[in-house]
Amino acid sequence: MSRMSLNDITSSCSRCRVHKIKCTGENPCSNCTQRNVECEFQKETTQIQITRKRLCELHRKNRELERQNIALQEQLSGTIKAAAIPQYSGGESPVSLPTAPNIDSEPLQIQDTSEDVNIVNPLSSGLPEYISDPTGRFYYLGHTSTWSLTIRLLNLTHEALYNCPFPSTSHHGDSIIYDLEWNGLRSQAIPDIRGLPEIDHALFLINAAKFHTGKIFHLFDEERFMKQFHFFYESPAENIGTVGLWLPHFLVIIALGKAVVGTKSQGKLPPGSEFFRAAFIMLPDYSFLWKDPCTSAEILCAFALYLQSIDWRTSAHNMIGQALRILQVHGYHTDLSSRFTNEHDLARCQKVWWTVYVLERQISILMGTPLSVSDNDITAPFPSFPDSPLQTATLSIHVNLSKTFSRIMNVLYRNKGDPKSTFVKSTQEVLQRVAEVASDLKKYFPVPEEEAMSGISRVSGYLNLLYHQCIMLATRAFLFMLIEIRAKSADLKKSKVSQMEVPTPINLLLQICVESAKKTSQILEFLQRQNLLECFLPFDLESTVSASLVLTVASLINPPLIANRKLHLEALSRVLDQMVDQKNLVAADKKEKIDQLGVLCANLKMTPHSLVKTSISSQIPSNEILEDGLIPETAGGELDLHPQQAEQLEESREAWEEGIYEPYKWNSDISPSHLLEAADLLDGGNLMDWVDLPNSSFFFGNVD
Repeated sequence: MSRMSLNDITSSCSRCRVHKIKCTGENPCSNCTQRNVECEFQKETTQIQITRKRLCELHRKNRELERQNIALQEQLSGTIKAAAIPQYSGGESPVSLPTAPNIDSEPLQIQDTSEDVNIVNPLSSGLPEYISDPTGRFYYLGHTSTWSLTIRLLNLTHEALYNCPFPSTSHHGDSIIYDLEWNGLRSQAIPDIRGLPEIDHALFLINAAKFHTGKIFHLFDEERFMKQFHFFYESPAENIGTVGLWLPHFLVIIALGKAVVGTKSQGKLPPGSEFFRAAFIMLPDYSFLWKDPCTSAEILCAFALYLQSIDWRTSAHNMIGQALRILQVHGYHTDLSSRFTNEHDLARCQKVWWTVYVLERQISILMGTPLSVSDNDITAPFPSFPDSPLQTATLSIHVNLSKTFSRIMNVLYRNKGDPKSTFVKSTQEVLQRVAEVASDLKKYFPVPEEEAMSGISRVSGYLNLLYHQCIMLATRAFLFMLIEIRAKSADLKKSKVSQMEVPTPINLLLQICVESAKKTSQILEFLQRQNLLECFLPFDLESTVSASLVLTVASLINPPLIANRKLHLEALSRVLDQMVDQKNLVAADKKEKIDQLGVLCANLKMTPHSLVKTSISSQIPSNEILEDGLIPETAGGELDLHPQQAEQLEESREAWEEGIYEPYKWNSDISPSHLLEAADLLDGGNLMDWVDLPNSSFFFGNVD
């Protein structure tokens, strides 16, 4: 094959650019040669520069054309008679017959008409699920909520064993765990400032809140906030009536500061509640907050963060929703460059908007509720940090991960009653999007190796945990699907169970899910060793619970998918123990639920038929399998197998395309290339039919 001059081509070929991997620059490059695919280089083109105003105008015209196109598609779909959709119920397999595709404005689904059977997400299909507390109040189980997933897994495993749901009295609903000792009424009296901290203590609490939240969230404009702070402390009694919104803003910030420095709860009173309660009472009604959108949004973000931390999820969701609507009314989701001449004010507005955006995404995901604003409607640029490339990278990665959460919610957890929505294809697209963020994350915020001398920063830990949360959220539905099929099977107690095969690419998705849970436990261990674990803010706790749920139910899947599962579960348990030692009652409640789920899974595994079996483990005598279901390893870490077993292991490895992966070894973090190769493996249309595929690593029931 002829070689082109480097002056006539770009530095990377088209495939390497799409996959964001390093290209050797040759034609063909080594990556394309290794994969035996065509290598193409694009000719260099002249770059044309346009003004930001012109770019915004082009974006606006493009959105208008997209809306017109969607309207035409909807008109066209109205003329097509939809086929009947068989309703998915909890007792049936989440595999249904397709109907005509449902055309929705966001997102535009990738349709696959090559198969007659399609996979749907069992976490979002079927009728909505609720639980009730002892008073009869109902709570909706959101599709993506870890709290909801915990309850669904407890109910599923408990019912499989005892033919009845898990006791509802054990579930703690919203705003039950902590008590603010406040009935919600606002006082018109002059605030009592006798309990305010002295100025040096107040400065310490402000700086503590800034250290724990300032690099990832914008909760106050330091210049203006501190100017009013020093003015107020000149004479607090005289100035209390002149500082306006600043006083509740100050109180909620020091409430966060007191909570994050490790102050323990007093009974059911969370740390900092005295300041938070006073701030809440002084907070003006929503009808007045909109008049100062920037400050109001900063205050509401701080309130939402505190409320989410004490498990007042509905109130937190309401607070961040108010902030979002206030900013939308003022156009903060658009490009504000033409409205501000002061660069500092412009940057503040942009930082406030993106803080509200990422908090709204994360709180909505934790609640399992639909997102409040479409990414297609947002044209706000990032603020400029010319002197801090790391700060620019932090915001960019944070927002892009939040956008990935949006995509996961919209394409994987939106129940349209249409099994033709190509769930596997949508998962492929999501993994490709996660891989795009992974490159920058690894460049700016790498996770240190176990023996590395350097530590991990708090920002790096937070962003990497968020990255693995994306992966687990995108893939854990497949794990839940396997467990649900067997737990609800009518043949659970029969002597023989019909065999169901799972294709190798789905095997890989399961492994990626489990590996992300393992990496999460490693990152949390690093943070714990450096005393950087967040015992009050909700994000470390959420990652711990997500990883614990995955690894706990993964015990029902036999090895080698879950090697060293116990070690990682013990590490996660130590993280929860530290949070419980800090009197975090939310962590104590979640740890109790995880322990209960572990007992139920252990009992379910002791039934005559394990839920999921590998073709390898089915040939291994039961006396050679360890207590947690693992095949014994040699001192070198290799599986201790007989020659016949080793031969089967090798055959299973050869099932992976081109021999790129050894699915039982992950020596480093889940890289962009791992995710892209996993996405490539999902191209096969036959993934929609599990029964007819012989190349499976997982089996239900006993193998004769």
